[in-house]
Amino acid sequence: MASGPSVNLLDMASSVMSAAVGASLTIRAFALPEDSNKNARLKVDGTFVTDADYAAQQIITSAVQRVSTNVRILGEESPEGGAKIPQEKLEHASDAGMREGCRREVFLRFKNRSGGSQAPQSLPLAVSSHDATIENKPSYDLSEDEKKEVIVDVSRVCVIIDPLDGTSSYAKGKYDAVSVLVSVNLDYQPHFGVICKPFGYEGLPPVMGTPCAAVYGGPLLGGGFIAGGDTLLPVSAATQPTNSENPSSDLPRAIISSSRSKGVVEDVCKQLGMLGVIDPTPMHISGAGEKALRLVLRQHNEGLWFFPKSGTSLWDVAAADAMLRSLGGKVTDKFGRPLDYSKSRDEAENEDGVIACADDKLHAECMRVFQNGKWEE
Repeated sequence: MASGPSVNLLDMASSVMSAAVGASLTIRAFALPEDSNKNARLKVDGTFVTDADYAAQQIITSAVQRVSTNVRILGEESPEGGAKIPQEKLEHASDAGMREGCRREVFLRFKNRSGGSQAPQSLPLAVSSHDATIENKPSYDLSEDEKKEVIVDVSRVCVIIDPLDGTSSYAKGKYDAVSVLVSVNLDYQPHFGVICKPFGYEGLPPVMGTPCAAVYGGPLLGGGFIAGGDTLLPVSAATQPTNSENPSSDLPRAIISSSRSKGVVEDVCKQLGMLGVIDPTPMHISGAGEKALRLVLRQHNEGLWFFPKSGTSLWDVAAADAMLRSLGGKVTDKFGRPLDYSKSRDEAENEDGVIACADDKLHAECMRVFQNGKWEE
């Protein structure tokens, strides 16, 4: 048990999960026709930001501080740049029903992972309305061993926030690439993550009757889950071709950006395809959060996000890193080293790139090919 100020990781996980949905609803509100320009502007680093970015981060930050004011927060947006949120756009940001639903679902997942009797047969986030009465309210009691696991010294915890990933697409009215990404890190390692899609997602159920969809999980819960869904996310296994007529159709696929894939990204993916490690045709996907979500869901056999150069930051990958750790995947830099989550906001860029895989064996093979070759940026 922590001897100083402590924080309950289950409370923190459920709070940021609820806030991710609240932030998503606020992002939707800012996307209404009367806000068509979304007050988009460039930051000093050359990236876009909108009022919705700041509003979403404010919502999530407030949710973190509701659990503990002492937890370190690493957010993409500078706190000094925050915009005032119109009250009408805060309707769902602090909804008590959503907070309770997330708390119950996270707790049920945790107890089920621990071998308890409270299997999540009826998930709170699957109800049709955030105002709905959720029956079979669980007890939030924890055993002494469980308390030792989830109640930790606050100095060991950091919450990493990307309040609106895909801002450039969002400002242009292209919403498929938009995501809200939050991770709860323990001892500088991703321990719980949530990826929320403000405008919904094909194949995922809505969260408590909202238009949003979400996935969550990590070592804290021992797996990955669809919010309100009745199935677990799949644990990766080494992919072997099984279709003799078209073996490549069974291979994992690379997901890359069409605008930033020239040079080493395309060359390495092409080589991996020639070797039969991945499908020779990569998928061109916008948004770091969208790429991360695809690795977690693997709906179309997505298996590799290869980007061995600067251009992403810790908040782009932390949430997916948490889930992939529980799903058989792996996230490193281009040297095969774990990402350094101890860095400050000013140092948060992944200067040595990101190599993320849904399967650790695929990651090892990708690293072998990359490190043994001579590539030009």
